[in-house]
Amino acid sequence: MDENKLLLAGLEDKYDRFLQYNYLVSSDFLNLQQQSASAGLLRQWNGSSAGTPGKVFLFGGYPDAERKQVVFMPDYLEVNSEEELMEYFRQYPDECPLVVLEMSYSSGGSGVSGAKTLTHRDYLGSLLGEGIRREKLGDILVQPNGAQAIVVRELADYLMAHYGKAGRVSLSVQVSPINVIDTAVIRRDVVKFTVTSPRLDSIVSGVFHLSRTAAQEAISRGLVFVNEVEATKPDRQLSGGEKLVLRGKGKAIYKGVDGTSKKGKYYVTLEKFI
Repeated sequence: MDENKLLLAGLEDKYDRFLQYNYLVSSDFLNLQQQSASAGLLRQWNGSSAGTPGKVFLFGGYPDAERKQVVFMPDYLEVNSEEELMEYFRQYPDECPLVVLEMSYSSGGSGVSGAKTLTHRDYLGSLLGEGIRREKLGDILVQPNGAQAIVVRELADYLMAHYGKAGRVSLSVQVSPINVIDTAVIRRDVVKFTVTSPRLDSIVSGVFHLSRTAAQEAISRGLVFVNEVEATKPDRQLSGGEKLVLRGKGKAIYKGVDGTSKKGKYYVTLEKFI
């Protein structure tokens, strides 16, 4: 059985439990490829003829999250949209299957090199080094002298008892409800360049600093996602507002065409997450 079949079988098991007991059920975190593979199943469950006693959502703790759980919400909770789901968990944080691991350090404190600045890789590596599986970890939002990591609730006690260091840097750690997520620290750079056409491969090439050939290869390998769905056509025309993700390289929001040059090229603008 391939990985996608295993994924879908696991989600169907959770769906069956949801149908049987009619309470909130959630999966592990799914990466973008897994979210794309499960999209048809989620549409089926949310279809008007499905008879599902509630709604099924992808949820990662904040609107722009890359890694997300599948969350089954029973109808008696009256949650019918992603906005209502977020608001419900803000009002009832103890019901949320996710918590936030808040990590901080002092640049001049004990055990910290003055020149050391912890990166996403440092935090992720140290958490995986504790024996935690990647599917139990969501996005990690790096901040000055710290980070916020979204994790499944069942890890909270373990992390508080055992986790406190990234590399040689000692961390102060606390577990907080999902409503402490600080999306203001997510920085974006405005990127502008010209293309002959607002094709997907041209935009990916420009914003992620790849050759056109490399961009096309990334698309063919299933590494590029548009609005969280795997992209398959390099010549897809973008209209503006799309979220683009290149796995391993980052993500950006394509804002659209700003005008044309005298030579007929298009000026395009993107916001790139940094």
